[in-house]
Order: sequence, then C-alpha cells, then structure tokens
Amino acid sequence: MLEVQGKFCPAIMHRCVKGGKTKDGEKTDYPDPYYCEEYKEGWSKCFGKEQPKHFCMDEYEWPNRKGAIPMVMVSWYEAKRLCEEQGKRLCGDDEWTLACEGPERLPYTYGWKRDRTACNIDKQWMKPDDGILGIKDGGAEKIAAEVDRLSQRVPSGSMPRCKSPYGVMDMGGNVDEWAVNVTLGGKPYMSIFKGGHWCSGARNRCRPTTESHDETTAYYAEGFRCCANPK
Repeated sequence: MLEVQGKFCPAIMHRCVKGGKTKDGEKTDYPDPYYCEEYKEGWSKCFGKEQPKHFCMDEYEWPNRKGAIPMVMVSWYEAKRLCEEQGKRLCGDDEWTLACEGPERLPYTYGWKRDRTACNIDKQWMKPDDGILGIKDGGAEKIAAEVDRLSQRVPSGSMPRCKSPYGVMDMGGNVDEWAVNVTLGGKPYMSIFKGGHWCSGARNRCRPTTESHDETTAYYAEGFRCCANPK
C-alpha cells in the first residue's frame, strides 16, 4: 500500500481553457464544465474548509497486483467484505479524490490536460447483454463469457503515465471503482463510483462521481481498490 497524507478540499473549481462541453456534448464557455480537454495549469480554487487526511491506499485496483486484470462484477458489499478480510476497508470518496489529484489538486490524475494515451479511456462502447449479466444463479459461465466479450481492461500498472502524484496507478479509466459515499453523506446510497472506466464518454477526472447505483449493483466495468488506516 501507499501512504497518502494531505488536505482534502470539499469543493473545487478549475478553469477550462479548451474543449469545454456540457453533459449533452454541447460547447460551452463555462469555466468548469462537465467535459473539458484542458484546464489552466496551476489554477484551482478551493471552497469550504480543508480537511487533513492520512491513510494508506492500494497501489493497484483489486487484486492489487501489478500485471493482474482488475476484478469486475463485484457489488459494493462484496468489495467491502474482500477489503475487510485483508484488514483493510473501502476508501472514502474523499480519500479517493485526494489520492487522485494530489497536493496541486489536478483535474486529471496525470495533469491538467486530458490525455487519451495516458490511461485506459475512450475505447468504443459495446452493447452488453443484460439478460446474461443479470443472471443470479447458475449462470457463472455465461456471465464470464459475456464479461470477456465486453472487457477492454488492461493489466494493472501497464500504463505507467496513468499515475497519481502519490504513486497510485490507474485512477483514471480501466475500471470504475467502488468507494464509500462520504461527501454526499451516504445519500442516496452508501455506495459511490469513482474514476470512470474504459468506455468513451465516461468521466475520467478525479472529482466526478456516480452515485445512482445501490450497494447490490455488480456490472462488467466496475471494480474497486482498498484503503487502510496508517499504522
């Protein structure tokens, strides 16, 4: 695990200087839009009281081994259990954000400009067969085959520039990561996703979240990593 120590900002603004778009893909001059290709380097504004954080985080997505393909089709509850079995815990989304953006509060884990070659992002989306992925009993082989068909995961650590200021790998893209919903107070669920996955159109910045999936959700592009309190 890697040690992370710093100050988390509860709300931050960056200034987009190139490629700003709304959630619907329309061009916008808004300084901090939903999509942005490049932000003003070194410019960030913190709103709210900074919160000191000190914790440890897995360097890689579960199973936390360099060269391993990250695990998917795991619910928030299952991810929580697997972390706890190793004496760890799921990361809070605030911890995840700090580890991703570092002391400079970068918009992207690797810097200020979106780089399609740094992390595993912007791959072509393929339509999943949810009839197969939704099978709960007796469909393990079919589910595994469907996940293999859809998967465009890369081995953990295989993209060396996809590295946060604290040394944490693959925080932008590859697989979406479960975390504990801290910043929204556990609403609507205690589960929250960070990081985005490999498909084009997914959020791949440090700050954004997806909080619309409950703790039982398990899907083909969602995984996790663990955190722990420092000893």
